[in-house]
Amino acid sequence: MPKIIKEFFFIFIFFLNLNIYSIEFSTIVEGDGEEVNELLKKALDQSILKVLGSKRDFVLNQESFKRLDPSLYVQEYKFINVDEKEALEVTIDLKSLQEKLLELNLGITFVENPKISAWVLCKSDFSSIEAAKSLEQKCKYIKKEFKTIAQERGITLIYPILDAVDISLFNLENESELKKLTIFNDRYPSDGWFFCEVSKTSDWCYLPENFEKQYSTLDLTSKYKPEIGINILIDNLLSSQRLNPISKYKEIFFVEISGLNNFSVHKKFESNLKNLVFINNVRLLSLKNNSALYSFDLLSDEKNLYDFFKEKEDIQFVNSDQDKIFLSYLGK
Repeated sequence: MPKIIKEFFFIFIFFLNLNIYSIEFSTIVEGDGEEVNELLKKALDQSILKVLGSKRDFVLNQESFKRLDPSLYVQEYKFINVDEKEALEVTIDLKSLQEKLLELNLGITFVENPKISAWVLCKSDFSSIEAAKSLEQKCKYIKKEFKTIAQERGITLIYPILDAVDISLFNLENESELKKLTIFNDRYPSDGWFFCEVSKTSDWCYLPENFEKQYSTLDLTSKYKPEIGINILIDNLLSSQRLNPISKYKEIFFVEISGLNNFSVHKKFESNLKNLVFINNVRLLSLKNNSALYSFDLLSDEKNLYDFFKEKEDIQFVNSDQDKIFLSYLGK
């Protein structure tokens, strides 16, 4: 098998339009001498971590993931150049991977691209030139670690421009001052935030008391090492938008759509239904008078289904009645 020779090993994941309506996404993998099949497995592992939305679930289910065959989920791959370096671009069948994780009784996330603000204070140490340089390297290492985690988990990391200036204006030994850090969050809109303090002898991170509120104050009763803290934050942000395992849902639902003026429009709508990861076992019950009636197993909250159709520009949401919704096709 051909090998990709590199001095260091990195995996970078670029998620294209990852949400519950997507059917595929691409990853770019750089390696250090690994054979192609090894790189495909690592790309699949990183894809699983993103789709799960939970570092804890990923670690706990390693044995199950080891048995997965990448060839069942990799649609294609090709050699490309990234920054004048050879890499492998891998296209993953997202729907198949999502369905497999649901079959394994695992939840999956459908958050597209959460944004996190990382407030990092590197406390100055001017005791010597060596000490100052050592602290600088330590801060760079931690930020590089954050960047790698963000890429692996498909989130956008924001470093507020004024973190080194404004944070230093506070007396950060005082808890009341630490809580005032939320005043800057309106300048850098994000889905979540955390604060880390890095010194020569320690590096600790604090997380918000309420993960779902942008202006939540910090929980100063608990502190975490940087890698653990950011993963806990990501897990909590994604957990609010997770699709539960198939064993948790098994509800028969119906959709009736009118205005299907030709067969190709009908097949397009049917394809959209079948590509929804939170729908299973789609069945066409009737097709007459330019209308179609479908039944299927709904594997998530009804709101996800409503939101999907309401976002479609060529479909009008007409009405709903218990376990049935009525739609009208507006396209030509």
